[in-house]
Amino acid sequence: MPELIRSVVSRVRIYINNRRQSPRLAIRLLFSLSICRSAKVNGSQREQVLKGHTRDISAHGLALTVAQVHLDGYHLAAEERQLQLTLELPDHSVSMTVVPNRYEMLDESELGCRYLLGVKIRQISDEDRDRYLSFMTRGLAKSK
Repeated sequence: MPELIRSVVSRVRIYINNRRQSPRLAIRLLFSLSICRSAKVNGSQREQVLKGHTRDISAHGLALTVAQVHLDGYHLAAEERQLQLTLELPDHSVSMTVVPNRYEMLDESELGCRYLLGVKIRQISDEDRDRYLSFMTRGLAKSK
């Protein structure tokens, strides 16, 4: 039932009011996603990683498509769950900490990905932020 409600709200948002305030760059980039942990159990714990691709990116967040919404026993979209994201840009990769904003099940899978996960950028180094914003600005300029 929650999936149905999320889907209806998402579709209604398209017709009534799009709350997005930052310009979006529709682009497919590969990424790796893992759960941020404050402490490791038994000294060394192997980190599980989920791979997927972006649907679009903005200065403040990203739309990610993933095959599943559970990783290592955790629900990715749980409230305030911090995730470590490594985004593969054409020339280099950037790392950031993101927090899920919303998720929904897609009607049709995209390259094996069944879920759309909207995330907000919580933390990113100054160097990676400059690279990320520069890449996004160039992409937006080309698409106009």
